[in-house]
Amino acid sequence: MRSATLTSQSSVMFTGVGGQGILLAGDVLAAVALQAGLDVKKSEIRGLSRRFGSVWCQVRMAEEVHSPVCGEGAIDFLVSLEMQEGLRRLPYLNNNGTALINRLWIDSNGTSRSEPPPEFDELKYSNCLWLDGTETTHNAEQTRSLNFYMLGALSGILPFDESTWKAAIESVVQPRFLPANLEMFAAGSDAVLMHPATPRKPK
Repeated sequence: MRSATLTSQSSVMFTGVGGQGILLAGDVLAAVALQAGLDVKKSEIRGLSRRFGSVWCQVRMAEEVHSPVCGEGAIDFLVSLEMQEGLRRLPYLNNNGTALINRLWIDSNGTSRSEPPPEFDELKYSNCLWLDGTETTHNAEQTRSLNFYMLGALSGILPFDESTWKAAIESVVQPRFLPANLEMFAAGSDAVLMHPATPRKPK
């Protein structure tokens, strides 16, 4: 990631399916950027109005942001909670962009699995970091906090400090959900920091 992140415009796209908390993830990142003193604009796009329908949003951050939406080839980071949705949005990444994609594959009939079909080759996608958020949240019995696991992964790359993230999460999340969400946020942060392909966070 460019070291000028906090002064030049940065764009993040969250994508997944209905019921995964995509829009809440966008709200948290917007709150983080605002607490860091940046201008923020957020856009939301919903697909089919049902569970497992496509949902995505963009969060744009800079000293001044003029538009809430950017087109293909302009996103710095793509965060996807489902593999097929992530692959559909890859054209939005710029040439130096990074995708954080959770290993969850949902078939058209709604059947989900934590691994893609055998013929799928992750190695073809050199700009993607594949993360085991589904498995981690399942093992911790916190499956509803998958969006916070992926936010934690994103926090390992973006140059906002931990206290800013925590304050933003506390400002958006109801107190009774905080312990689980913060636990999975920390797990996601640890996972991406240990990932060998993770871009180094700017100082």
